[in-house]
Amino acid sequence: MNPNQQQREKAYNQGCMWGLGGGDSNRCPYTPDDPLTQWWFQGWEAGIDAWNDRHHNKAPAQQA
Repeated sequence: MNPNQQQREKAYNQGCMWGLGGGDSNRCPYTPDDPLTQWWFQGWEAGIDAWNDRHHNKAPAQQA
């Protein structure tokens, strides 16, 4: 599968929203072999970093 831009953006945005809510990375809805997994994790990292900044917790994001 070669995801198109819309699918990549959707996966990134889903991950970002999950991270912005403080969710951990083990809830990725994609399987490890799905190419959208990397997009979801990139979004999650951006979201969890913003969540940490908002909550004054400067610990780096950890991928599960």
